[in-house]
Amino acid sequence: MDYWKDEVNMNLQDRNNMESYFYFKDEEREVCFKRHDTPTPWINYLTNGTFHTILSQAGGGLAFYRSPQIWRISRYRFFHLPTDRPGPYIYIRDGALGEYWSPAYEPVEKKLDSWSSAHGMGYTRFQAAKDGVNSELTYFVGELENSLIWNLKIKNNSSKTKQLSIFAYVEFGMMEFMRELQWQCYNKHQVSVEYLEEWGSLVYKYGVEMQPKPDETPLVYFTADRIPDGFDGDREEFVGSYRSEANPNAIEQGSCSNSTLAGGDPCGALQFNISLDPGEEQTLNIFLGTGMTEEDIRKSIENSRRDTFVEESFIKLKENWESYLGKLQCTLPDKETERMVNTWNPYQAQRNFLFSRNISFYATGTFRGVGFRDTSQDILSQIPFDINASKDKIKLLLGQQYKDGHVNHYFFPTEGWEPVTTIHSDDHLWPVWSVWSVVMESGDLSFLDEKVTYYDGGEAAIYEHLQKALEYTKSHLGPNGFPLMLRSDWNDQLFRVCRKGKGESIWTSMQYGVMLTKMAELARLMGKIEDAAAFMSTFQQQKELVNSIAWDGKWFRRAVMDDGRFLGTDEHDQAKIWLNAQTWAVMSQMADKDKSFAAMNSVKEMLDTELGIKKIHPSITDFPDPKDPLTNYNPGTGENGAVFCHANTWAIIAECLLGRGDIAYKYYRQLIPEIAMKKAGVWRYKAEPYVYASNLFGPESDRFGLANVSWLSGTAAWMYIAVTQYMLGIRSQWEGLLIDPCLPVQWKQAKIDRKFRECNYEIEIINESGVKKGIMSIEVDGEIQTSNIIKHKNGRERAVVKVIMG
Repeated sequence: MDYWKDEVNMNLQDRNNMESYFYFKDEEREVCFKRHDTPTPWINYLTNGTFHTILSQAGGGLAFYRSPQIWRISRYRFFHLPTDRPGPYIYIRDGALGEYWSPAYEPVEKKLDSWSSAHGMGYTRFQAAKDGVNSELTYFVGELENSLIWNLKIKNNSSKTKQLSIFAYVEFGMMEFMRELQWQCYNKHQVSVEYLEEWGSLVYKYGVEMQPKPDETPLVYFTADRIPDGFDGDREEFVGSYRSEANPNAIEQGSCSNSTLAGGDPCGALQFNISLDPGEEQTLNIFLGTGMTEEDIRKSIENSRRDTFVEESFIKLKENWESYLGKLQCTLPDKETERMVNTWNPYQAQRNFLFSRNISFYATGTFRGVGFRDTSQDILSQIPFDINASKDKIKLLLGQQYKDGHVNHYFFPTEGWEPVTTIHSDDHLWPVWSVWSVVMESGDLSFLDEKVTYYDGGEAAIYEHLQKALEYTKSHLGPNGFPLMLRSDWNDQLFRVCRKGKGESIWTSMQYGVMLTKMAELARLMGKIEDAAAFMSTFQQQKELVNSIAWDGKWFRRAVMDDGRFLGTDEHDQAKIWLNAQTWAVMSQMADKDKSFAAMNSVKEMLDTELGIKKIHPSITDFPDPKDPLTNYNPGTGENGAVFCHANTWAIIAECLLGRGDIAYKYYRQLIPEIAMKKAGVWRYKAEPYVYASNLFGPESDRFGLANVSWLSGTAAWMYIAVTQYMLGIRSQWEGLLIDPCLPVQWKQAKIDRKFRECNYEIEIINESGVKKGIMSIEVDGEIQTSNIIKHKNGRERAVVKVIMG
């Protein structure tokens, strides 16, 4: 609101004033915006799992059905100017004044008397006023229909009757985005927009030839809870020539032309003329949705026009999120951490679980599909919230495994396209941790016996799938005994060290070690004692290699290159130390104790910055060969010396395992988005202050602190695991719930409510002595425990737990 009163100038000082941009309403689980002109679009995801919308704080965004690759409903122009266009827009035109404006501010860009917006859990709201008219516009996708609901409340606060025209507009795109880029000039003549007068609805049909799944392509309807007074289905008729969404011809003229379309550039525009007496308020609900047939559309419209439909849909949305997030809630001394743990981190992680790395403001939704390694990790944070969905996703992934144990790198289960088949040393190993976590959370081994089909035919139990994954790594070891890099490991830029097929990944050896120990535990629980012994024997062999060949003196080396030279050694001037090799040496329990501390001390001394831990140091310019350097990234960016937030989470876990709560907390807190933004400045940081980014430019860049690729990042899942399972120390185990906090000394108390196996655990951690790790006593329902694992009891619905650290 202050933005409009004070006429803030966009000078250097003002554009870094965080208070002029946003604030949080924690009780409502909302982030609220005071101005529309954020450095980049700050987005939200509105979805019911089938119908999806991305929407920014200024109203830009797009809608899609199931897949943004082949069923993209509306158009969005990535990376173009003006930025963040178009979106699902509302225009309000005052008939007496001839003026028009938008509640979202964009795209009209006319000064409003007041404006604000907010993102909540699955909804986005805009509040605006101009010339005595107040509006509140809420967008959300409910579970009752596959549609984006636009709930507009409009009130006349003037002393005169207002004659208003409300226009709702969406620009339809060709559903296949890549085909639109390549063949739009021809294929656009195979689309149509009809107006079905009986229903008062526009219907968009994407009838383009040679679609991948034409039988599953939906019709799109655009309608409201009342019959419109006008409409347009032809973008040229609504917008006009040499105009844009900012000044459509139809709105300036005051009426739509009732155009339809049989080939051309489609849109949906609806006009509603209303009269508002002084003090009167009216509600208009717009629906952008899908149906497979016209009969399906008719039923959806009838359902949506029920008096209680919109309210029911919104209440269900709110209730679902409260139930979901209620699985773990906490009260902490640090309110920024509390906010992330309670709301924004699990919200972001759930969106990653749903969309993988497919579509955001940064990712165009054209080629990624479901990443095997990405989704395997995303599952880890979702298991306590939705174990059945997690199991389904694991089985989906294992269906991409071959009988020899390797997997497809990423794949397209919705689109049906051929997968990307490059073989990476880490991909096939990740599901071990996911399956182990499911078993620990559920206390049930039966999941291991479920059958899943291999990608190349035949089926096997999940346990056997995991066994095959470990066998594949064991059968692909290099000359030094470490796993072969293959196409690359987790760091995709390392493909250059293994082009001759001889490069080895020391980091994958550590990852392999984690999975071997988890498989050994599963094997023991299943009574497969010989399997367990074999897994631990292989673990010991890899551990010896890590502590001998991989040790460089102060830290662990990262890889062995094709020519036998080590990567990540003090002998080189560039890329001496790599973060992941240090953190996973600790996480895998492979590193000897003294080496663990030495390696993590090197991380602190050489990689840590005020805005997070760099991935490598120093950055690469011409290593190992000026004609063929290891990376094309500029120094301080991407894989080359940036603060890779995903990898930072493993440093937090490693420090917790070493018992150094203060360091773990420093690493955690400095990457809380609003904290990082405050340090870097709003204009430098640019990305959203409520969700994690993939990386920040490092200090060797002249734009140190610039956040990139927000929302869809493995940072979300792993940061949640780091803070809840290792800092707060609440981890599921076979016997029950492990309590093993590792806290900063200034935290004297923490309260956590955690639902585990149908029991609500109310946990209070007291740290009056100011230790970083260690438990003096645990009481459960007043009884002293002899272990820090609270054993599960069938039928117990509530447990009150008191933990005294010391």
